[in-house]
Amino acid sequence: MTTYNKTDKGREEISARTYGLQSRMRTLLVMIDGRHPMEELLPKVIGIGLDASAVSELLAQGFIEEGEYVAPPPPPPVLPTEQELAAQFAQARSFYERTIEPTLGLRGQVFQAKLDAAATLEDLKAMRITFFEMVNRVRGRPVALALKKELDAILGVCSKEAA
Repeated sequence: MTTYNKTDKGREEISARTYGLQSRMRTLLVMIDGRHPMEELLPKVIGIGLDASAVSELLAQGFIEEGEYVAPPPPPPVLPTEQELAAQFAQARSFYERTIEPTLGLRGQVFQAKLDAAATLEDLKAMRITFFEMVNRVRGRPVALALKKELDAILGVCSKEAA
């Protein structure tokens, strides 16, 4: 993407009309700010009869200079509230409580002890892979994948890990 900045000559033309630039060209010059790429600005001036040649003309006359396009930073991620995290923790804990014994039987006792000791959502997330590996060995891949899909929806996990 190509951006342009006003030169000193361009800023002088905007502030004092020193060089007598045509009003349509002046409109384009005003819009050039170094932040918006030409691909975004040109559609806005086509209606007044300007195109890429107008940009070339401003460049040739020294009103603008080529700049470096810097993409705006991405918006900060939306962090969950404490209530949302508590609800997610409760859902994940409930998932484990209702699935450990029926799917793993006596083999799940050690895992149940880990669940009892889990105090944070991160603790429950850390148990995820081990749980699915155990379910895969005991109940088979289809059961493990179904449970994985359910827990991943609760935890907001998006992965392609094999169960």
